[in-house]
Amino acid sequence: MAARVAGKAVIIEVSQDKENNLMATSRPASDNSQVRTIVEWVLFIELDLKPFYRLIAGNPKLAFITQDLYGLKPSRPASLFEMAVTAITEQQLSLASAYSIRNRIVQRFGEPVEDLRVFPEPDALAKASLEDLRSCGLSRQKSEYIRGLANETVAGSLDLDSLKYMDIGKARELLMNLRGFGRWSADYVLVRGLARIDCVPSDDLGIRDVIGQYLGTGHRLISQEVNEKLEPFRPYRGLLAFYLLVAHRLNIGLSN
Repeated sequence: MAARVAGKAVIIEVSQDKENNLMATSRPASDNSQVRTIVEWVLFIELDLKPFYRLIAGNPKLAFITQDLYGLKPSRPASLFEMAVTAITEQQLSLASAYSIRNRIVQRFGEPVEDLRVFPEPDALAKASLEDLRSCGLSRQKSEYIRGLANETVAGSLDLDSLKYMDIGKARELLMNLRGFGRWSADYVLVRGLARIDCVPSDDLGIRDVIGQYLGTGHRLISQEVNEKLEPFRPYRGLLAFYLLVAHRLNIGLSN
């Protein structure tokens, strides 16, 4: 993957040594301690899955998780700015469409490093015209949201990294005060960008579908029903939703 270390764009390579320990190196050479920190953040190394597996062990509907998806962890974007932009691009769009838009943003505004490009820094998107952003496939409104987010970050009035040290309530409040962010976007950043694994964007249609299929009677649930079905799985509700989304995509865990 490509990321920034000490202000420089580098390619990060991950491998394992003979003792099965994580090894992180970079090209061109950089401080490997910083590289390792980024890799551990992205791969969510600190997450211990064993308590989650013990919690779901008594539910026969969820046996496939430890049988077919054992060891699976959600990954995080390298930066919270990238995550916030990702949340904006995915509002009311399919994942495939949003991915294509982000790919065009990266290709147009990201710094090249060998044959890859790093996700654009805030200053690059702050300087972009609305027309340039719209040419990537964004609506005018989303272009304004992203440029505004970038401007606030560059000006120092917004420090997304501060979210790492806030409790869920304060972090959600900060996010929902950003232009273009509602409850869905805030919870999406919390669960995917910060890996607050008890957060669930319960308004999400995909989540409403999979919770209904795996924990309900097969039909799409409303948000309140999603919360009710997931309540027994605190403090791992978001992690369980992640597993069910993956299982649905791989077509496992559901009887025909």
